[in-house]
Amino acid sequence: MAWVYADSSTVERFRYDRSTETLEIQFKKGTVYHYFAVPETVFAAFVSHVKSGGSAGEFFNAVIRNCYQYVQV
Repeated sequence: MAWVYADSSTVERFRYDRSTETLEIQFKKGTVYHYFAVPETVFAAFVSHVKSGGSAGEFFNAVIRNCYQYVQV
């Protein structure tokens, strides 16, 4: 699982574990969360959005936040 770094004021980096469908996100404040049962298509869209210059925070808020169960680690 390689980290994807975001040029964001909110998200530091994120990565995905295909075997468990877990999205791990580290925020700028240093907190780390695991989001569960995230489809690989959502992760791929997140990567594509960030790499094309889109806002990681906006994508997170619109597509991930409050949509998947999570735990702070």
